[in-house]
Amino acid sequence: MVGVTAACLPLYVVRYRIGPLPTTLLENLIWVTVTAYLLSLWSERRRPAARTPYDIPILLLLLAGVIGIIVSPDHTRALGIYRAYFVEAILIFYVAVDLVRTKDELRTVLLIAAAGALVMAGGQIVVFTAALARHSVQIDDAPSFLNTSANAVALYLEPPLAFAAGFALFPTTWKERWLGVAGLSLLFVAMVLTLSRGAYGAMAVLAVVLVLSVPSQRLRLGVVGVLALVLLGVLELPFINQRLSTLSHSVPLRLSIYNQALGMLSQRPIFGAGISGFPIRVAPFRPPGQEIELYPHDLWLTTWSELGLLGLIAFAAIFFGLLWRGWRALTRAQDIYRPVIWGSVGALLLYLVHGLFDSPYWKNDLSVEFWLIAALQVIAIRGAKAAVRETESVSGTGSALP
Repeated sequence: MVGVTAACLPLYVVRYRIGPLPTTLLENLIWVTVTAYLLSLWSERRRPAARTPYDIPILLLLLAGVIGIIVSPDHTRALGIYRAYFVEAILIFYVAVDLVRTKDELRTVLLIAAAGALVMAGGQIVVFTAALARHSVQIDDAPSFLNTSANAVALYLEPPLAFAAGFALFPTTWKERWLGVAGLSLLFVAMVLTLSRGAYGAMAVLAVVLVLSVPSQRLRLGVVGVLALVLLGVLELPFINQRLSTLSHSVPLRLSIYNQALGMLSQRPIFGAGISGFPIRVAPFRPPGQEIELYPHDLWLTTWSELGLLGLIAFAAIFFGLLWRGWRALTRAQDIYRPVIWGSVGALLLYLVHGLFDSPYWKNDLSVEFWLIAALQVIAIRGAKAAVRETESVSGTGSALP
């Protein structure tokens, strides 16, 4: 069920009510997973065993969310966002960390999750191709599969792209490498067809990291050559050129939104606008006639606005803690743990770059996806440490993973 939930993240778009309560298919899958987990604990007569380095920042993040509900101008909406983006997403994190213990279990979750991501990528390619055949592609509003915007599709597909690159780089078998390359190719095409400029910038940074991570000089030169050919081919596509040419029009709008957010936060630095409060709290700073934005189009400004200073610090501790621990663990990780850790670090780098221009995490599927990435990294580092200890117990050496 952890794998099925990971594969079905975009199904939050299926919305309905159970009695008076609004819910989504994704939310129901999460609660089925949590219920199955609790039943497994009961049948095994044990308590949750998972402990992570992020427990204290997570508690602070949840506390900041409660404060964000209290100071929000819309308590009902804030409570719904808090439930979906934090409580349920973090529950999935702890369930996955406690349950997934072996390499086979890790592979199972990854394969099921990958199937869902590839379906999403294939759907984006089909939808865009159909629109292109009808000559109905709008450069500023690209066709999207399931989600409300093509940029939302790009944000969702970025982490699977990073994990596919990790398995293409550090496979345990040739079959894994070819599966990684095939998945990477499909996901890349889908990402290009979202026409998301933020995703293009994020992928460019990931490409540099990928080249630097290639283990051999000869292979590195080959990867650089392939990436150069791909770049030239993509830039020749007319709709890509048209999309990039509109960058100068969006920069002033982004700067205006950032200035509005900073102006509002200068008056409310401790508590921010409260969860879902940005459109209302920033209204005095918004120029007449400008479109109302739900968030400030920046990961850190959004987190500060929604959760206040405590939430910003707690989220930053988790985010950069994952980056730091993942990067340090890469040097010693082997087997399936190495591509998983590389994929988690790559996914966070994509979030970091795209998060300068948008608000990843602040969406039903993206919040759960973030915590699944965190869980996969914790699982992989734990497994890599256990493998090192087992090797050292045989060889008699005494170093350890960070």
